[in-house]
Amino acid sequence: MRNCLIIGLLLLSSALCRAQEQQDSLLVDEETTVFQLDSVIGFAESLIGVPYKYGGCSPEGFDCSGFVNYVYSQFGISLPRSTPELALFGAEIPLDSCMKGDIILFSGRDKKKRPVGHAGIVVSEAGEPLRFIHSATSNARGVIVTAFDAYEYYLTRFVKIVRVTD
Repeated sequence: MRNCLIIGLLLLSSALCRAQEQQDSLLVDEETTVFQLDSVIGFAESLIGVPYKYGGCSPEGFDCSGFVNYVYSQFGISLPRSTPELALFGAEIPLDSCMKGDIILFSGRDKKKRPVGHAGIVVSEAGEPLRFIHSATSNARGVIVTAFDAYEYYLTRFVKIVRVTD
């Protein structure tokens, strides 16, 4: 009987240790993801001011999807090259649940047509006012950070947000 009790305690102790190790590894993974997203956003922000270039996908000039694709590719994350393909990629996230690193998608210049035509990367923390970095065609501004609610243009063209990271 005593041997059974000792074996039971050893099994319980072993299970508790494994559970703690799994919890610790989850914390490390979460911290690693946050660190990686900080790095992604930091890198994206280092490109502020790069000019807009239709079809551009390098620091010589970016279009919106070329910018998103280029930024993520620097971290080993392969994304589709076009905005319509980005709209079909990843997991859709409710607007009020988005976080930095998510991709925000808008319709193109004609707000009545809903196909996705513009993309950016969310740079704000969860719970902060939504801001995103993107390559903008207007006034040849290129890579900039924009507040989601700063312009009616973006509010009326919002389509969805997708998460492409774990």
